[in-house]
Amino acid sequence: MSAPRLLAGPLPGSDPVFGRGIAELRSAMAAGALSAMDLVRAYLARIAAHDQAGPALNAVIALNSQALAEAADRDRERQRGAALGPLHGIPLLLKDNIDTVGMPATAGSLALAGRRPQRDADVVRRLREAGAVVLGKTTMHELACGITNVSSLSGRTRNAYDAARVPGGSSGGSAVAVASSFAAAAIGTDTSGSIRIPAAFNQVWGLRPTAGRYSNAGVVPLSPTLDTVGPMARSLADISALWSVMAGQGEDARGADRAWRIGTLEAFFGPAGAELEVSRHVRAALAGWQAEGAQIQPVALALEDARLTAANVTGHEFRDALALCLRDAGLPVRSLTDILDGGYPHPEVAPLLRERDALRDPDGSARLAVLARAQALRDELLTAMDQGQLDLLAYPSVRGAPTLLGQAQRGGNGLLAAVTGLPALSVPIGFTPSGIPVGLELLGRAGSERQLFQAARRFQA
Repeated sequence: MSAPRLLAGPLPGSDPVFGRGIAELRSAMAAGALSAMDLVRAYLARIAAHDQAGPALNAVIALNSQALAEAADRDRERQRGAALGPLHGIPLLLKDNIDTVGMPATAGSLALAGRRPQRDADVVRRLREAGAVVLGKTTMHELACGITNVSSLSGRTRNAYDAARVPGGSSGGSAVAVASSFAAAAIGTDTSGSIRIPAAFNQVWGLRPTAGRYSNAGVVPLSPTLDTVGPMARSLADISALWSVMAGQGEDARGADRAWRIGTLEAFFGPAGAELEVSRHVRAALAGWQAEGAQIQPVALALEDARLTAANVTGHEFRDALALCLRDAGLPVRSLTDILDGGYPHPEVAPLLRERDALRDPDGSARLAVLARAQALRDELLTAMDQGQLDLLAYPSVRGAPTLLGQAQRGGNGLLAAVTGLPALSVPIGFTPSGIPVGLELLGRAGSERQLFQAARRFQA
């Protein structure tokens, strides 16, 4: 079977943005071949043709009514020779839990449909200062509490390669939008795999940065300890450019070639069925890297799902963090209990929300015990890397295949990076013979995002 085809292909006639990267678009604007307004119009045309029409991917929940005006401002700045930022005139889409002035930030919930933030999230401010144009907001799994990208506000989002299957979540809309060229790139959030799972399922790049690398202020919370904001893009160059702006870093330096030492986390390779097919695909990709000089060695650690779940603090933080976010929002709901009592959640999301609303930890001791387990896991992981003199760890971003719409989705391998606070990059590596989309996840030490990019560049080559 050949690899699945992208559902949102180029539009008939001239399609100036399909598949084009940030650097290429910047060059076209610098040469006068395209304007920022041209880009906005072209992306809007693609969204109109493929998001609610055509394959009806349902990746975009709201468009910015000021996008053309913002683009016109960027064009005038270029014409008068103003200093241009690295994203000048580049249209981006943002996950709908990220506060953006003039737009809703609903976290995919009917209960938050009227939420209109008065300030940009910190990461939005940085992107705007770099010259980006906010094109709109993307769909997400309701309140970021799941990975099939279903919500009471937007319904179901479809996989960019197979409309019968889920896109992953909770940043599924961002991943589908990136794959479909609905914007130059998109921003998602990741608490336990919410960027990397949909990145793998839609064959785009997705980065979860080091915990605390930059502020999450202005993001509807799931777990303040684990929440991160990260870029999603069609190329390594684009994801590196976005991260440079978000983290306040300079442009990516290529770095010298090196003989990479990579450890494979054997516990994360599935043994049967679709999981075995994914495992073989990842091992074949790593074997190709090894043939080019990388040293690949197995790492045996006790990383059972139950152990990782026991180190996940989300359940102990979500209810109170959400209540704090809603306190002054002027909404008819001020708590998770209000949301549930109002019957707002999608039926597939409600059971988990009820479970989290019922969880009680009056003295905070249970939360501290979870954090201690997470710290022990981090220490064990870093010790194994030190003992093996490893640069990075590698494993499948998701062990199996995207499920059919309406079915439960088994989680990926994303919890490890989340509970340890370490950065992880999902690298798209194509499809298995039966058509399963596969991501290779690379995990490094704290602050090693540049190293992840350098390794991925060598792997890509």
